[in-house]
Amino acid sequence: MRSMNRPVWLGAATLAAIAVFIPVYRLQSLSWIQATAAAAIFVVSCVLLASGVWHILVRRREAASPLRALARHASTGLAFSALWTASFSSFVYMLRPDGMLAFWRGGGVWQFVWGIVLYISLAAAARIQKRLREQELAAAGAELQALRAQLNPHFLFNTLHSLTQLAREDPAATQDALVAFGALMRYVLEAGRDAAAEVALEEELGFVRNYLALERLRLGARLRVREEIEPDALELAVPPLLLQPLVENAVRHGIAPLRAGATLRLAARVEDTTLAIDIEDDGAGAEQGACRRAGGLGLKAIERQLRAHFADAGHLEIEAYPRIGFKARIRLPARIARAAA
Repeated sequence: MRSMNRPVWLGAATLAAIAVFIPVYRLQSLSWIQATAAAAIFVVSCVLLASGVWHILVRRREAASPLRALARHASTGLAFSALWTASFSSFVYMLRPDGMLAFWRGGGVWQFVWGIVLYISLAAAARIQKRLREQELAAAGAELQALRAQLNPHFLFNTLHSLTQLAREDPAATQDALVAFGALMRYVLEAGRDAAAEVALEEELGFVRNYLALERLRLGARLRVREEIEPDALELAVPPLLLQPLVENAVRHGIAPLRAGATLRLAARVEDTTLAIDIEDDGAGAEQGACRRAGGLGLKAIERQLRAHFADAGHLEIEAYPRIGFKARIRLPARIARAAA
């Protein structure tokens, strides 16, 4: 889930391109200062405009018809090329006002043409990225459906058994448990219908609380829960069922095997532009390598969801130690859930 920071990579590529173009402008009888300024303006203006165009392309919805799509690309591509050429023309005018005509007859025309070529490359790359993201979302949706199917059998059996016992011992409490059970199953059935859907963290936490309330029917005081949730984090977006595999893992493998039980900690906070979520327990723990190998569908589904929704900006880190506990850290961009917006 880790990769080089995109701004760092882009900055390094920009500096490298400037270094390449400096000798080119030196051949045009410019001083080192003038050549460096020319290369910087040529490259930086291109990078800034291309970044804006890329932002438009990857977020633009598919046009209703091929003709409309072609018209969109034509207008955006011409605007990009014209603005890039105009930005460098301004530098040429400040440097040599009497050289503008010569620039437009030579370098200006070629810069405009290369701007069109660059836009076509950006449009093709954006289309490829959209297709890859669609494939990621489809795969994430399939794994989410499998996760729903996996959740139902063993959880249903345990919960129904607990509800049966509770109905004999405390009919009043049974009604509250059935309400929690109904809300939990409704959330599970609705999750995954749309692989691109997002929910507010508050909704996901509501599901987790219902899940833990039902597990507490079986475990009683052995299951202790501590929440440290910042209010600002509640409206932020997460994929549905993101936390469930981690919470279930903590209950089943970290807390349930211990006679004295253990404490499950749920934390969420906003760190600048990042939503940080921690799920940890002080239970049985495990070897970290064994935890990864035994993670099965749950961890894979989480990582797939993070890639599909947040690309390289979503991260999952696991820490596990025998007899110490298990900790999962999720880091993803802090943005308002689409449904809430």
